[in-house]
Amino acid sequence: MKTKIQKILNSEGEELKEKGHPTILKELLDSDLPPREKEIQRLGDEAQTVLGAGLETTAWALTVASFHILNDQQILERLLAELGEAIPNPQAELEWQQLEKLPYLTACIQEALRLLYGVTARHPRISCQVAIRYKEWSIPPSTPVSMTTVDIHHDEHIYPDSHKYIPERWLSNPQTKDGYPLNRFLVSFGKDARSCLGIKYVIYEPIM
Repeated sequence: MKTKIQKILNSEGEELKEKGHPTILKELLDSDLPPREKEIQRLGDEAQTVLGAGLETTAWALTVASFHILNDQQILERLLAELGEAIPNPQAELEWQQLEKLPYLTACIQEALRLLYGVTARHPRISCQVAIRYKEWSIPPSTPVSMTTVDIHHDEHIYPDSHKYIPERWLSNPQTKDGYPLNRFLVSFGKDARSCLGIKYVIYEPIM
């Protein structure tokens, strides 16, 4: 990646910049960032992040979904039936607005996201000024609080039979036993201000 970046930085890369479609690296180089933020090491780190976050996670999601769908004949048949009804012509160009309206396809994607985990390390959060109340405990300000995706996605109170691939759990406005929307506990992308930017591209619109 650093070799490719070096080609873009020197005169040899001018042709790539002119003829190629816009890229993250090109946008960084054309930006008003200070020179130190455009050095090869920093750009290489950025490229590594894009590869890890944008490619490996997507590939693993497709792997998990493909395996479980093909491994269960009933799931496969139900998905094919929905796709066949919604898209009678298999050669048709598909629109995202059309695909996101397919409930079983969406359920299959959500269940794959639940089982792929993504980043499994703890994600610490800190309330700097206000104490956090959790059940009978008061957590003082500036105390790191963290959780893992695996703990949430295999909580049997939220996801019964959590190790099984069950797309049906996401159909018909799903809720937990406590009445909370099930989507609240799908944390593959994190949550709130620190959530992964990729969440908007899952089934709503393409990245490019």
